[in-house]
Amino acid sequence: MDEAGRLRELLDHNTDWVWEVDANGRYTYASEMVQCLLGYAPEAMIGKTPFDFMPPAEAQRVGDAFGAIVAAQRSFSGLINRNVHIDGHIVVLETSGIPLFDEAGQLRGYRGIDRDVSALGERVLQLEAVHLHAPVALCTLDCQGQFVMTNLAMARLLGVSASDIDNASLCALMPELWERLQLDIAHAQVDAALPDHEVAWRNGCWLQATPHALRSASGGVVGLSIAWIDITARKQAEDHLTQANRLLAAHARQDYLTGLYNRRYLDEQLAIEVARARRDAQSLSVCMVDVDYFKLYNDSLGHHAGDCCLRSLAGVMKECARRPSDIVSRFGGEEFAIVLPGTGAQGALAVAEAIRLKVQRLALEHPASAMGRVSVSIGVVTREAQKSSASSASIPDEQLACDLLRHADKAMYAAKHAGRDRIVCAPPLVDGYD
Repeated sequence: MDEAGRLRELLDHNTDWVWEVDANGRYTYASEMVQCLLGYAPEAMIGKTPFDFMPPAEAQRVGDAFGAIVAAQRSFSGLINRNVHIDGHIVVLETSGIPLFDEAGQLRGYRGIDRDVSALGERVLQLEAVHLHAPVALCTLDCQGQFVMTNLAMARLLGVSASDIDNASLCALMPELWERLQLDIAHAQVDAALPDHEVAWRNGCWLQATPHALRSASGGVVGLSIAWIDITARKQAEDHLTQANRLLAAHARQDYLTGLYNRRYLDEQLAIEVARARRDAQSLSVCMVDVDYFKLYNDSLGHHAGDCCLRSLAGVMKECARRPSDIVSRFGGEEFAIVLPGTGAQGALAVAEAIRLKVQRLALEHPASAMGRVSVSIGVVTREAQKSSASSASIPDEQLACDLLRHADKAMYAAKHAGRDRIVCAPPLVDGYD
């Protein structure tokens, strides 16, 4: 037997079916093993295509995959496909092939082999179908970031066709996310855990990426398997909840009528400012402001006018105590309290006088007042800058805060008794005060 005969005998008795197709995908050669696999004589295959022996849907699926391979003129392996035996039963084959080129470098066809993997192949095809049609975007990447496998949901996420993803890289299609996934590959290579990532993507979209390391039979990392979940709706709901909580927090510390801080917030913050003033040896002043004859104002002009008056006065106080650290609050009714951190008696008196004069310039009519206009009486008290002593340390911050308010309130009433529309400064509080 000559060498050609021995080669043909080798091909015909190989457990794999050896074949060649031309550039149009038509068989030009088929070894004898095709009769064992599909029941057809080799000569019956010549001129036919592989897709002529597949169910229609399978022919479409495999034809699309093989078309992309031919367009790239590349070799391939592990292409699982269903074929119809001559007696009608299904045979699952695993196909591998290499391109053939003529002397001019033009593709003239493919040479390859098919082997029967029906026992395992049907299971593989079922798993591939589950992967392909899963509602979650799935992909696998090699360590260079090239897409190895994707599903339809992944193509929809990227806004491209499945064929556009073939041989594409994550860096090209999702450049915003490639740097993060490079770190995942590095972590996987040292057996570090791979946490989920929440990442902002295109047009306000949020994705959650769940990566897993892919390993070879020897245990080396060969890439990543990633599930992508669109969590935009959840993030929007979280944002709305955060905004709602901020609004509730603002309402919890705001006076609904004037927009100033309320009494609860004042008490909390004043204790904090007392502690800070003690720690940093700084001055701290409190002004108590009361609208003169306000009950008569309401009685003569009505409660709506009274509300408008309080809002106007609130605006004046915010203009005069406008440092970020200043706290302007509605203490209750027509009374207001102003906390001035880092401010001594002279500074507090200047703020109080600015408020009194601006209220004068508002010239709000007050028929029941001897002055004919709205005025305010203000009490001021200061805890002057000093280092804390043993005696002052025995007084809790909350107690000192209450005492500041009490002394400011007492000074404010002294201003009223002295004729209103004026300011009275209480003696400064010092360590060891009674």
